[in-house]
Amino acid sequence: MRGHWTLLTSAGLAIAVVSALTGCTGGSERECEEALTAAAVSVEGVAAVEFTCEMSLTHSSQKGSVTISGTTEPEVTAVMEEVLRAFAASADLDDSLTLYVDYENEDGTATAHPSRVGFNGNPRVSQIREHYGITPG
Repeated sequence: MRGHWTLLTSAGLAIAVVSALTGCTGGSERECEEALTAAAVSVEGVAAVEFTCEMSLTHSSQKGSVTISGTTEPEVTAVMEEVLRAFAASADLDDSLTLYVDYENEDGTATAHPSRVGFNGNPRVSQIREHYGITPG
């Protein structure tokens, strides 16, 4: 029975490691991209999104762009902040996911960065949840 427990523990650890590396609870690149897209497009003022998730044991990354309908930096920043809240509220995004996302308006004349709303660089989902007091679900 002890050998069986060790096997189950190793399998559970492997699942946890893969989940942490993907940053999404679903586990696949496509599911990660879909979860990020669903959260972002749920926000009014988002005109287009594009996300790419690359998963591997040695290098996993999640990159994206969110195009926002707005003409000024304050407008783009306000929508970006709502997108960050949507990411935080998504139960499909793991706390460990670091968001490397570019936020700009349709003609590229106004941009926003999470540092404008109190983050030090590109935040992890856990940092966004803590910052806004959001528990997913």
